[in-house]
Amino acid sequence: MKVLWVSLVPFPPLCEHLGQAAPSYCGWMYSSAKALLDNMLDLQMGVIVYSHGKQYTMHEVGGIRYYMVPCKHMEKTTRIQIVACREAIADFAPNLIHIHGTEHSLAQAVCMANNGKVRTLVNIQGLASGIAPFADGGISFWDKLTNITPLDFYRKTFLLNAKPSMYKRARCEEYVIKKATDIIGRTQWDHDHVTTINPKLQYHHMEETLRTSFYESPVWDYSKCNKHTIFLSNSAFPLKGAHIFVKALMIIAERYPDVKVNVCGSSVLNNDFKTILHFQGYHLYLRRLVKKHKLEKHLNFMGSLTESQMKQAYLDANVYVLCSAIENSSNSLCEAQILGVPVVASYCGGTPSLVEDGHTGYLYRYEEYKMLAQLVMRLFELKDFSTLSSAERSVAITRHDRNTNALRLVEIYNTICNM
Repeated sequence: MKVLWVSLVPFPPLCEHLGQAAPSYCGWMYSSAKALLDNMLDLQMGVIVYSHGKQYTMHEVGGIRYYMVPCKHMEKTTRIQIVACREAIADFAPNLIHIHGTEHSLAQAVCMANNGKVRTLVNIQGLASGIAPFADGGISFWDKLTNITPLDFYRKTFLLNAKPSMYKRARCEEYVIKKATDIIGRTQWDHDHVTTINPKLQYHHMEETLRTSFYESPVWDYSKCNKHTIFLSNSAFPLKGAHIFVKALMIIAERYPDVKVNVCGSSVLNNDFKTILHFQGYHLYLRRLVKKHKLEKHLNFMGSLTESQMKQAYLDANVYVLCSAIENSSNSLCEAQILGVPVVASYCGGTPSLVEDGHTGYLYRYEEYKMLAQLVMRLFELKDFSTLSSAERSVAITRHDRNTNALRLVEIYNTICNM
């Protein structure tokens, strides 16, 4: 069987071949590809990859053929993309096209180039149409209007554009979902959204495979974590809710003045001119909010983290918080669970499919920052996490079993190709 994947990120072996640093995100995708190849010995894999270069190029690395397609914009599909994707499909001659992610221009270009000739399977990651109404994280019009930076003018990243930009991606996504024949999802939320857009889709349920190191020792241990330390895995965009967490932190810091929050993302508190020059509107808004409430000493922005650094940040934390306005199935949340880190997450999107409240984590409503604060403080007071941690690990180990997921994908491929 010949399967042609479509990916926004290059796999680590391709990065090494090109002399580039491998991205710190989406390592789960390469992990999934390796597990699939191990379980499907007759599989030939090609990958169409989003490229920042100007030329369409092809590379053969480690038995996988990569087609690098130049893409300037996530939201705008170009003739160059379509022509390059048509060449890639013709060269590889796949039995099945498997697109990872629905809302980007490369996915649309592949569908346009294919024109319904090869059966197309789409993997839901986020879901732009479901995310768009929440893309501004509930920030007021006044705060969006008064937090504008020079970089916003250059990149058009105004907070006022958060929703319109996501709605543009949603239009691209709608095209892809309507052109796809099959779709892979994993939550009730994504099922209900995609089957509303295209009732004719064949929906296949399959869980995600996580990054390799999260299946390995060590796992979280209360006796070894840093007490009263919280980990936030994303602070880059308003829909991730870091500003809501800051409001909760005001309450937590009153009772726990030693509270420490490690945040994955560039620092909004740096004062050097070069850093400030790279601020977008959300960074400025977050900075002003933190300074207004004098919370600087509690926040440690860690920058972009490698896989090993990210795992260590989980292990160091007393509590992991997912404070997003919307999520489908957060891999960061799943990584916290498989390590056994106590989890507090906002009740939104597909998260209730991952967290059983009070058993494998705790849920609160996104805007209810007072409830978030109280849940975190209750966990700070606990001394025995054996039941919670064990329950989290048990459900996550089963849900993200690499071999099970690889065999499930083989089953889906065989089902589709035998139709």
